[in-house]
Amino acid sequence: MIATIAYLLAVVLCATRGVLEYLIGKDAAYLIQVGGIVGLLVWYISPTAIAAYFRDEGRLSFGFVVGMLFSVALSIVATLEVTDQLGRSYLLVFVFTLFVYFYAISNYQKRFVRPRIAYAGLVLIALIEAGVALAQQQNVFPIDLPGATYGFDNLRAPALTGSYLHYPLFAAIAASLCGVDYLVRKNVLSGLACAVLSFAIFSALSRSGMLIILGTFGLAFVQGPIQFITRNAKLIVATVFATMAILIFGVAVSSQNDSVVNAGTERIMGATNLESDGNDGRTEAWDKARALALPANVIAGTYFGLVTNSAPDPVKQEFGVVESSVLQQILNIGLMGAIFYYGVLVSVTKLASSESRISLCVWAALFQTFFYQSIEVIPFVFILMTLPVFDYVGGPRRNST
Repeated sequence: MIATIAYLLAVVLCATRGVLEYLIGKDAAYLIQVGGIVGLLVWYISPTAIAAYFRDEGRLSFGFVVGMLFSVALSIVATLEVTDQLGRSYLLVFVFTLFVYFYAISNYQKRFVRPRIAYAGLVLIALIEAGVALAQQQNVFPIDLPGATYGFDNLRAPALTGSYLHYPLFAAIAASLCGVDYLVRKNVLSGLACAVLSFAIFSALSRSGMLIILGTFGLAFVQGPIQFITRNAKLIVATVFATMAILIFGVAVSSQNDSVVNAGTERIMGATNLESDGNDGRTEAWDKARALALPANVIAGTYFGLVTNSAPDPVKQEFGVVESSVLQQILNIGLMGAIFYYGVLVSVTKLASSESRISLCVWAALFQTFFYQSIEVIPFVFILMTLPVFDYVGGPRRNST
């Protein structure tokens, strides 16, 4: 039980950096967030369990880890040689990603987190996060939490995470997890939580968050279209009517340009339009990324920590950001490095049973990274890499060490 509480405290740290920023500033809050997560969970990382997993089941995964480490080292050397600059904070993201991956492997071998309790805790934290964000949108939350917004009045609320970009990703993965729990267990409370979190993400105008949720259900449909329709007829009918109601209501209040429903509807309708608001700047960033991707960079990666939101403002002004996690990784650690990195992320699916369908959440979250820059967001990385702890299928593994 202590291990489960420690994990949920780490989730709280993921979700509340905005409060820390309000009290002690962004840099200190970032260090406390990451350091606190590591401090809470490091005791549950088992080297023997990790070695047993890589030896018996995860040989390909081990190859991805080694390949990623080699690519990062090569890219650091190449970046210093070519640009004489280096983004040290970007290295922290890779270290943190591997840390939580090793934690997930340890739990896979030993099962020290109680999945249903952890699931209930995550959903509760996500609902509180959504409630605060909605309150901030209506200007009724007593504290003005940090996190710059742009456009649409105050609809893109920073929430407890301290960023209007971080909050929807955290909430979307939680909603995705609620969605698969409903599909597998037909848990009504999970379905309601998924609906509430989905509306909160819709109201935050987050296309990346919407894509995660839609991707999860879309993948579930592709896996078995007939079974999906027959087993979820009520869900499909309710979703269709709710969508129609939102769209109709959005048109009806179109004169209110700062309406949550109207702005959210416009964002959804323009999601595939490359000239729509938000997408036009994104396509320009993609074009710039292609211009930066010279042959030498594709091989080794010569912009380590330079083409990223984590870079200092002068560096971002010089190199820019690319608005795509895939393009970002190619520029930072090279094409092969990006392949190894995504190999590590994909290998998380091996830590969850097929019965729980948690792999759908992982695939949907990774799919949206092709279009949005989210792999350096701590809440996204942490929840994504530890999704297997919510796998309730099976007990302790016989080969635990």
